[in-house]
Amino acid sequence: MTASPETPARVVLVDKPEGWTSFQVVRRLKPLLGRRLGHAGTLDPFATGLLVLLAGQATRISEFVMEFPKEYLVTVQFGTVSSTQDPSGRLEMTGKTTDEATVAQALESFRGDIVQQVPLTSAVKVEGEALYRRAHRGETCDTPVRRVQVHHLSLLEFDDAAQRARLRACTSKGTYIRTLAHDLGRALGVGAYALELRRLRSGALSVEDAVSPDDVAEAIEAGGSPAVLSVSDVLFSLPRYDVQGVEEKRARNGNNLAEAPAGLVRVYGADGLLGIYEGVTGKSRPRVVFSSPVE
Repeated sequence: MTASPETPARVVLVDKPEGWTSFQVVRRLKPLLGRRLGHAGTLDPFATGLLVLLAGQATRISEFVMEFPKEYLVTVQFGTVSSTQDPSGRLEMTGKTTDEATVAQALESFRGDIVQQVPLTSAVKVEGEALYRRAHRGETCDTPVRRVQVHHLSLLEFDDAAQRARLRACTSKGTYIRTLAHDLGRALGVGAYALELRRLRSGALSVEDAVSPDDVAEAIEAGGSPAVLSVSDVLFSLPRYDVQGVEEKRARNGNNLAEAPAGLVRVYGADGLLGIYEGVTGKSRPRVVFSSPVE
C-alpha cells in the first residue's frame, strides 16, 4: 500500500520498538502515510511505547497534541551513573546503595513544579544547533534549564538486590524522564540512570491502542482500528462550534469569527472540521486553518 497524492489527515498510534529513533519510525512509514508526516513528542532510542504520528493536514495540530500530559513507566538503576542518563552512555558504578523507604521519601521532592537541566544528548537547540550534535563531537556546553510539572510520581516496586526501582510518572511536555532518574540518584547520593522507559499515554491516547510499525498498513486497510484516528477524535476535548453561511466562508478563509465562544474551539462547516479557533477579548482568531475540511 502506498500513499495517495492527497494524503488523508490521520493520527496514527505506534508502539515504538526499542532501538529505533522517532525519526526512523517516521522515515519507515512515509511511503505509506505520505511525505507530510511527523510525530508529536520524541522518544529516545532506548525507550519504547506510544509515538503519536501525524499525517497530512493532521501535522497542523502538533502544537496541541504536544501539550498533552505524558505518562511513563521507568526502571531506575541505582548505584551507577551514565554519561547520557540512559543505557547508551558510558556507565560508571558508584558502589553505593539505597533502600525502598529512602527512595519513596525522596520522590516527594520530585512532585509538582521542578527544575531540570536539559541533557546534552537531546534535540534541544542552542545557538541554532541540536545539543546531541555537540555531544557526538565530544563537546560540552551549558544547557538550558527548564521548569516542568510532575503531576504524579509513584514507586511501584523496589528490587533491593538489583538496586532497581520501577516508577510511574505523569508529567508535562518537555520533561526528561532520564533526567528525573539521574537527579533522583544524585539527590540520594548513590547515582542512578534510566535503565528502561516506556511511554504509556499522551493525554487520552494510550499505547494499548497502538500498533507496531509493521502493522500500521494492516490497521489502515482493515478500518476501525483504534490506532488510526481522525483529527476530531484526538481533539475531542475541545468544544465544537458549527458555522454556516457567511461565518463558514470566513472560517474557510481563516478570518476572525465574531460569535465563537471564548477559549479554544473546533470550528465545523458543512463538510467537516475547518480549523481550530481561540476566542480572546471578544474576538475568535484562527490558530489552525485546514486547506480543506478534515474529519
